This record gives sequence, C-alpha cells and structure tokens, in this order.
Amino acid sequence: MGDWLIQIFRSSYDTLYMATFIVATFLFISGLDDIFVDMYYWFHHIFMKKKFNKFRYEPPEKIYQVPEKPIAIFIPAWHEFDVIDKMLLNACRTIQYKSYDIFVGVYPNDPQTIMKVEEVSRQFPNIHAVVSANPGPTTKAENLNQVLEGMIRWENKTGVRYDIIVMHDSEDVIHPLSLKIDNALIPEFDMVQMPVFPLHTSHANLVHWTYSDEFAEYHTKDLFVRQHFSGFVPSAGVGTAFNRWIIEFIGTSFAKNIFRTKSLTEDYDLALRLALGKANLLFVYKPFGIDCSTRGYFPHSMKAAIRQKSRWITGICLQSWQTMGWKGDAKFRFVLYRDRKAIVTNIINFFAYIVILYLIMYESIRFGFAAYRELPPIVIKGTILWDLVVIDSVLMLWRILHRFVTVRRVYGTWAGILSLVRLPVSNIINFSATGRALYQFTQAAIKKKELKWEKTAHHFPTTTEHISH
Repeated sequence: MGDWLIQIFRSSYDTLYMATFIVATFLFISGLDDIFVDMYYWFHHIFMKKKFNKFRYEPPEKIYQVPEKPIAIFIPAWHEFDVIDKMLLNACRTIQYKSYDIFVGVYPNDPQTIMKVEEVSRQFPNIHAVVSANPGPTTKAENLNQVLEGMIRWENKTGVRYDIIVMHDSEDVIHPLSLKIDNALIPEFDMVQMPVFPLHTSHANLVHWTYSDEFAEYHTKDLFVRQHFSGFVPSAGVGTAFNRWIIEFIGTSFAKNIFRTKSLTEDYDLALRLALGKANLLFVYKPFGIDCSTRGYFPHSMKAAIRQKSRWITGICLQSWQTMGWKGDAKFRFVLYRDRKAIVTNIINFFAYIVILYLIMYESIRFGFAAYRELPPIVIKGTILWDLVVIDSVLMLWRILHRFVTVRRVYGTWAGILSLVRLPVSNIINFSATGRALYQFTQAAIKKKELKWEKTAHHFPTTTEHISH
C-alpha cells in the first residue's frame, strides 16, 4: 500500500509544484492592488475623515431645508406578483417625501404583476404601471427604457417635470429618508449611490449572508476609495439617484435607449458612461448622520446566487470590456482592472483551495510517516515559492481581518466572526458564476444571439420588525 501511495505523490510532484507556484503568483499579484485600496482607505479614513466622507458630518436638519424636487422612482418588474404589492405599499406608507411618483415597468404577458400594481395604484395614485410594448422577458435595460417613455408620457399629460430619477427593484426596502437625502445632494451631484445591505436573517442562510459579507466590505470601504481615487462610482442598480437632465444628455447618442438595451448590467454601464463624461458621482455612507441604506433579501440557494452573479459578471466584466474597452486615465483604468480581474481571481481563488488541500495532505503524509520522508518537500525555505507562500499567507490574514471589520461594522461582532466561515462558500459561488458567465457569453457570441434577462426570484419581508432600518 505504501509503495503505490508514494508513487502517486512522487508522480504528481511536478504538477503540484507548478500549480502551487501559479496560484501563489496570481494571489500575490491580485493582493497588491487590494493592499493599495486598503491602505488608501485607512489613511484617508484616519487622517482626512471629514473630507473623505464629508456629508456624514453634516447636520441632519439640512435635508429638510431644501425644497422638494419632483422625483420619479423606476422599478422594473417581470413576474414579481409575489412581492411587488408588498414593496409598493411599504414604500408609500413609510417614505417621508411628498413630491414623488413610482413607475413600475410591467409586461403585457404578465397580467398577475399588472393586476398587483394596479391594485396598489387605486389606493395610492402616485403608483403607475407602465406596460412594455414588447412581451417579457427582455433585458432589464429595455424594461427601464420603456419606463422612461412612460414617465415622459405622464409628464406630457400632467405638466409635471421630474428632476431626479431613482432606481429600485421590486424586493427593496426603501429607507424613509432616502429621497430627502437625494433631494439635498442633487443637482450638486449627477449621481448619488447609497449603500445596499442585505437584510439580517438567520445565519443558517449561508448563501444570503455571503452577499451581506461582500456588500458590507464593498459599501463601507471600497466605494469610498473608488470615488476619491478615480471619480467612478458604479451604480448598484438600487438606491441610485440620477440628475434626470444629465443622464438624458449622456443618453442622446443612444436615442431613447438611455439604458443600453444589450447590457445585462445597465446600471453599471450607465454609471460608467457618466464617469467617462466627467459627471460628478457620489457615494454616501450614513449621510447627514443618518444610517440610510437600501435593504432587501438576496438569494438563499446556490443555484439562484450563481444565476444572479453570472449576470453581474457578464455585464460588468465581459460586456463592458467588449463595448467600452479601456478608456480613461491611469486611475480610471485601475478601477476597471479591479472590476474585470474578477474573471481570473474567482477562478484562482477556487483552485487555491484544491491546491492547498492537496498540499496539506502531501506534507502531512510526508511528515507523518517515516516511509514517505523520501518524498521531496514542495515549498522549500529560501526559494521564491517560499517567499510567495509567506506573503500570500499574510495577505490572506489581512483580507480576513478586513472582512471581519467591515461586516462587524454593519451587522455586529457575531456576523463578523461567521463571515470568515462563509468565505469558502462565497468563493465557490463566485467560481461557479464565473464559469457560467464565460460559457453563456461565448455561446451567445458563437450563435450570434442576445443574452436575456435572467430574473431572480424575490422575497419581501412580512413584518415591520424585519424591514426596519
């Protein structure tokens, strides 16, 4: 038994060494810009706090001193009859703003969703169902373009002119003061993005919590750096407010298609075009001292999470690269690289687990049994590989620390501790989503077919306790 096991490990030595070297090299390269972002954040957070997040320290009374501008909220909806009425009712009952209307994009072949929207509109006349000219599902971008046309028809009918357009989804819990804050910040800024945090739920829902972990780090740390360093704040698709006039100006080259219809991440695409056009984009965390964010339930199953994230990866990494290339100055290209490197890092992070597990098994057997000590070590002190492994280990601990700190900031200490346990789950989802995105994108290119909107099934909280901020 010992001889054949030794033979297996000896024959795999070269492969394991090469795999370890490749993984260690990629992890090192990826870790360099992560370290830069972290150090940039902490330097400015500690020494330039009021400049870095200046609106956090403004008095909350300011949001009440600005006269209300008309606001239009856009909500795309395809087969959302389970949640759309609950979401709309909660919004209309809790939003502390008077001058707003909600336009819900529905499809002629989705009568149940239309019926739910119309039921709420009878109770709240500021709710409007905009029926698309095309049957669903289309891309989310095409739905939003139809909503925009519906809003313009309503403006022509009533004489109202909306100055701000706010993006939300049918499962969102909208903060009561979010429109007040948007109203105070626009038109000084052309786009305002507020944090998006998944709702607190049972820790047994590991998949949902991986979103909580990622959004907590991204929306309390990384977005500050992006805004301050490059000026490019990507839209999250929800909790995003636009100066209506600037996005119409940006969209003139696309005729009525302000939202690029072929894009699976129309929110990211629009923010990218705004940033390239030197628009003034803002990310705010706890603006005016108010803990304001968009909340909602995210997928609870691996299958649903993989479907959703594969759409994000396709739109952000692949389609934007294909359509926009590498524009902007060095700082701008740096953040584009940060977005698009996910194609590689999601794959490398997954294979790193396989390599590490095999390496641990190899070294454990080599040290644990005298008969196997003739096997050569993989990582030898004093070599480049040794240095890479040591550095990568430090970088991994650094990443774990930042994940804990940022998750604790939003969800508390226990959630921060458990976020470390959820890291492998997150990496498995991201790896699977990347593979699916690459496959679907390649197949669509070969067959010359357009990618469709793959809708995620949504759930809305049932009690005010769950939807409180």
